Formats: sequence, C-alpha cells, structure tokens
Amino acid sequence: MKRLACLTVLLLMLALILTGCNPAAQPPVDDLSTTDAIVTTEPSDDGLTLVKDGVAHYRIVRGDEATQDVIDAALRVRNLIGDATDVTLEIATDWVKKGVERDHESLEILVGSTAYAESSEAMDGLGYGDYIIARVGNKIVINAWSEERLSDACNAFRSLVRSNSKDNALVLPADLKIIGTGDKMLGQLPVYENGTLSSISNPSTDIQLLVFTETTPDAYSAYLQKIASSGYTLYAENEITDNRFATYINDTYSINAGYYAYETSTRVTIEKRDATEALPPRAEDNSYESKVQPSVAQFGLAYPGSDGVTIVNNGQGHAFQLSDGSFLVVDGGCKREIDAKQIYEFMHANAPDPNNITIAAWIFTHGHGDHTGAYEMFTKHYASKVKLELLVGNFPSDETQLEADDSTEAPSGNRIPPSVASYSGAKFVPAHVGQEYFLRDAKVEILYTLESFSPRLLSYYNTSSLIFTIELAGQTFLMLGDASQDGCQIAYKMYGEYLKADFLQPAHHGFGVGSLTYTGVTSVYNAAAAPVILWPCSDYSYSRMNTRAFSQHLIDLDSTKEIFVAGARVVRLMLPYTVGSSDQDSIVK
Repeated sequence: MKRLACLTVLLLMLALILTGCNPAAQPPVDDLSTTDAIVTTEPSDDGLTLVKDGVAHYRIVRGDEATQDVIDAALRVRNLIGDATDVTLEIATDWVKKGVERDHESLEILVGSTAYAESSEAMDGLGYGDYIIARVGNKIVINAWSEERLSDACNAFRSLVRSNSKDNALVLPADLKIIGTGDKMLGQLPVYENGTLSSISNPSTDIQLLVFTETTPDAYSAYLQKIASSGYTLYAENEITDNRFATYINDTYSINAGYYAYETSTRVTIEKRDATEALPPRAEDNSYESKVQPSVAQFGLAYPGSDGVTIVNNGQGHAFQLSDGSFLVVDGGCKREIDAKQIYEFMHANAPDPNNITIAAWIFTHGHGDHTGAYEMFTKHYASKVKLELLVGNFPSDETQLEADDSTEAPSGNRIPPSVASYSGAKFVPAHVGQEYFLRDAKVEILYTLESFSPRLLSYYNTSSLIFTIELAGQTFLMLGDASQDGCQIAYKMYGEYLKADFLQPAHHGFGVGSLTYTGVTSVYNAAAAPVILWPCSDYSYSRMNTRAFSQHLIDLDSTKEIFVAGARVVRLMLPYTVGSSDQDSIVK
C-alpha cells in the first residue's frame, strides 16, 4: 500500500508539472507567431525592456479587424525585434469576450488603431500627417492617422531598434515619445472633433482627401472655425439643399470642406497651391461688357473617311458663348484635326473680334480621349491664336485606379494640367464639389467629382467624370459627361430635385451601363426633367438607343420635348431657347 501511495503522489506531481507546461494555458497566439513568456511587471525607470536574456517582456497587439496594411505593420515590428534579439514576440489582437475588460497592466506594443484607450490617447494633439511611437502606461504605442504614415512609423521604429539593441537585448528609453511628420501637407489640417476619421486617400493627383463619418452639421461648422483659427482665410462658401461647402486658403495650401447630408459625413481635401493653378472666379471678381446674345453649340462627331464611309464616333464637345463674346468649352471631342478645326472655326466665325478669341474656361468632364483629344489637337494647332484663361478638371491619381475595364483607352487626364504652359497666362483650376465659377454671365456649379466616390478604388474610369451645371441666360444645363451609375447615384442622393434643368446632356452618350434596376442614372434623368436634350453621339449611334434601357427611358419621359443629336454638324441654339424654335433638325415629341 505504501508503494501504491508513493506512486500516486508521484503521478499527481507529474500531472501538475505537465499542466504548467501545457501550451493551452498560454495567452492566444497569432497563427504566424511563436512566443516566450510574457512579463507583466511595471516598466523600469531605467528603460523599457522589450527583450532580455532570451525572454520577451512584451507582446504585440493589433486591431481584431485590422486592414492588411496594419497586419503587415505588426509583422514588421515583430521581425525588426526578432532580427535584433533572436526572440520572436507573440502577435495577438485586441479582441476580448463580451463583458471582459481589457488588460491595461500587461506590457504590450499596440500597432495601429486598437480598442485600447492608450492607442487613441497617444494620438491626442497629433496632426493628420504625423505618426507617434510613445510609452503610454504599460503600453508602447506605434500609431498614425493613416496606413501610409503608419509605415513611416515602422521605419522610425527600425532606427529605434537598431540604436537600442545590444547583446540580443532590446531596451528602449523609459520616457519614449517620438513624433514624426510623414506628410507635411496633411499636418496642416486641424483635428476634426465629433466625427470618426474613416479614411485618408489620394483620389486626385497631388490632392489628399479625408473622410469623417458619424458627424453633424454643427461639428462641420466647428471644424471650419478651427480651420480659420489655424491661419486660413475663407475664400468662398456654398450651400446646396442640406449640403454645405467651403474653401479656405493661405499662401501655401487650399482646403475644401463639404458636409454631405445623405451620409452624415464631412469630406475635406487639401492641396498645395501651385503657381500654375488658380481658384474659381467669384461673383465679386467678375466683370464684363455685354456684346452678343448668349448661345450653346454642340459639335458634330461623325465624318466621312477617305473611303467615303462615315466614321462613327461618340465623343463630346459643347461650347457656350457668353455675353461678352468669350467662350466656355466643355470637353471638345476626339483627337483629330477635323475636331480641333471645327472648334476653332466656330469661335472664329462668332467672336466679336475674330483676331481676339477668348476662352474664359475649358472644362473637362474626365480624361478619356474622345473628350480631351480635340483639346490636345487644338492646343497643337491653335494655341497661339486664342487667349485661354482657365482649364478646369479633376483627374484620378494612379493610386486611385485599379485595372479598369476600359484601361486600354489610356486616359489622358494627366496631360491636361501641364498643358497650360502652351497658353500665355492660362491657369489650371482643380474642380471640387460645391464650388461655383462665375464666368461673365455664366455660373458653373460643381456637383460631383471623384472625391465624392473615394476612398473606393476606381475600377470603372467613367466614375471619375464630373457632374456640374451651367447657368446662362436664365436657363440651366446639366452636364453629365460620361458619369457612371455610381456617380449619378451619389449626385441624386445628394441633390434630388435640385437637379432640375432646362437642358440635359445624357450620361456616356446615352450608352448607360446596367438596367433600369440600377436607378442612379434614371433617377438623375427624372429629377432633371429637362425638355431639351443635347445628345453627343452620331446619328447611327442614336438609332441604337432603343437597345439601351437608360436611354429609352430618357426618350420616353413626358418631360423630354426635343432632342438634338450631334451627328455630323454643329448645332447652335440662341439663349434663352424655346422648345421647337430652332431651324436646325431635331427630334420633337
């Protein structure tokens, strides 16, 4: 019996020893990680001992729903420490069971935004272009407002590890606090309160966009006050239905802020003011002498080829002549000499002084060649014969675009802004939502740009097309360019019946994508209820519109009274225009 009792005691002792070594008793471990013991004592005033004598004193924690960039940052931090000490730290997430409080005593490295209060506490007072590496209580926080800046923080952490590791140990300063600026431009923006920063992106070339969700008009107004207190001057503001917009400037930067009521968000862009760029002309800056009756022209698109066969094309080109005799051009057409010549000859024939042709503004809906090509050819042959004041557009950055389904069309938007150098005194104006351009007796109001769609990546290039109105001679033109289903849907959600117009240019030449179940385009058509349609396509293309649900819907609307198809001619209508009063061929219902 004695021998049996001794054997029983030995077995119990062995079981206790095995239980203490059971991996299941350890904290949860990332499936890519290995770990040593986690020490939960207070950091020493002599330093923050991350690794010593082959033992990890900290573990790494990231958000449970972190993006891949944050996951990669956590892995990078672990690898930097591992390379310096030959010890691999555990990676865990911030997830805890419902009702369980997070442990603020454990020594942990928090990478990116986490549910721990220490992560947000470290960000207090930090500019949007900044990053931080700091001790907060028992945590070491590595964080930034954006994933790009988080990468900068990891670069700084690499230098920190290299300068503080020795003999396979890593001890950081007890008063650790490093604040770095990864993006000086973003650092100019004050921190938004009473809203959640959901994204920082670069939708357009050299323009940064910040989107704040779960916010209110009052929070938006408070943010405008913070911008003004930061040394910026209000340049212009606008209100469209429940949406509010403002532009602020200083000597170096321009900030555009907009409150989007339908999604309770505030969208803020910042860009550096360039010597070749201008701001939208304001009403108080606008003066002119009336000389002619205003008009609108739609340029032809189909021409006979050398073999006598008609070349069918669906480009777009419109020109508005303002009361002082200057012109406002939208797009232009394809990259053909005949398209450029058509534009110049129209201006030469109708300008008060054919030797002094002035183009007040040339607006581009987007960068596809059948919209920008004629301008490029016009610049090549006629730049020296005209005075161009402003180029207006908003073109996607390379970072915004995925491999688009129409990428073979090689969008040329990136060539437009630098082209101002071909025109003496010309300036480029980046278009932003809510801006108004007062051009003689015309007013242009920007309703949609890619900034309203971002930070979603651009897989369909036409989603970058501007949507805007032109008011001239008491009538309103709704210009849709090649606006996509997504662009139209956003515009309708934002403005609804405000889209009412006297003239409508159909989206994408009438060749909408999708069916009537996708109501973005048709909702815009319904809201516009325009009696006159300026349809930028050939006669042949128009004959096929009955195969397109969106286009047939527009044709069948009771509000549609007259349609002018571009065809192979220049259609010119004097303004204000009355339905049926033109002597040019049209389709009258």
